[in-house]
Amino acid sequence: MAWYSRLFSAVGVDLASTVAKVIDDVVTSDEEIALTKNQKLKIQTAYELKVQQLLNDLDRQQAEHEQNLEAELTQRLKLDMKSDSVLSKNIRPMSLIFMTVVVTILAFYSVFDSDLNKSQLAALETWEPFFTTIMLTIYGFYFGSRGVEKIQKIRSAGQADVEKARSNATGLSQEPRG
Repeated sequence: MAWYSRLFSAVGVDLASTVAKVIDDVVTSDEEIALTKNQKLKIQTAYELKVQQLLNDLDRQQAEHEQNLEAELTQRLKLDMKSDSVLSKNIRPMSLIFMTVVVTILAFYSVFDSDLNKSQLAALETWEPFFTTIMLTIYGFYFGSRGVEKIQKIRSAGQADVEKARSNATGLSQEPRG
């Protein structure tokens, strides 16, 4: 019985693959092979189109999300300006001034004070990326939001001018009476 299992284990695998190849060559025609390749290409193309569509949808959703964030920020700034609180109206300039003073003091202290040892300088160097990020954020928010406010003011004034010009144009196009 052992010779029987050895025969089929060694020869059986080779025999099965050879027989399958012969049957495949006899049964499968060149047209069927080409059709299979075409089906693979169709599936691959459909997959690539679906991936591209999903990426486009993701880009669109990200753009909508960014637009919503900007609209919410603008709305929040408008509400701050309508508030009666002095703090809510002046928080941007106060935080800008405070952080500018703090960073300037730390910079002058680290440059002009010769009593700093290496560990104190290393501690200041570890805080540098933090202060850089904070300052960029505050300056960007302050001047960016001021820019947005000014652009909105210009647009609203421009829209009023356009409407005024349209009303004048309709008045001019009418026939004079009399």
